[in-house]
Amino acid sequence: MISPFLTHRTKSKFVFAGPSKSAETLFKYIAPEEVPVQYGGLSKDGEFTGADTVTDVTIKPTSKHTVEFPVSEACVLVWELRVFGWDVSYGAEFVPSAEDGYTVIVSKTRKIISSDDPVISDTFKIGEPGKVVLTIDNQTSKKKKLLYRSKTKPLSE
Repeated sequence: MISPFLTHRTKSKFVFAGPSKSAETLFKYIAPEEVPVQYGGLSKDGEFTGADTVTDVTIKPTSKHTVEFPVSEACVLVWELRVFGWDVSYGAEFVPSAEDGYTVIVSKTRKIISSDDPVISDTFKIGEPGKVVLTIDNQTSKKKKLLYRSKTKPLSE
């Protein structure tokens, strides 16, 4: 609308993105951990700060993706994840390193839809070496973008 009144040089300083591509466009210029949740990022008041880096993964259509957080000592593991486009299934379990240990379901597998909270935050108190495994199952015909981060905190006695 105002395009005829702007020079080509001035127009080149703007970036336009539709609602479906706004988060991806922001991530080209700003790290996801710095972008507020309402704009598609992971920045919010809580456990994490901008210094906690985010990992970015693309989940292929009709495939499962697992994220493993290995833990070697007793601690509290905290993680956040966000999937763009949602309509995926999410579950988490703890797998101990000991062969005689039992797998513990941290979060029962459930379908996540777009009306749910955009960021999934979870914690698990770990008393033995092992790993927390997150499973994201994309049964749709479209690829999904996954952002996640984690950190450990010492057990407070």
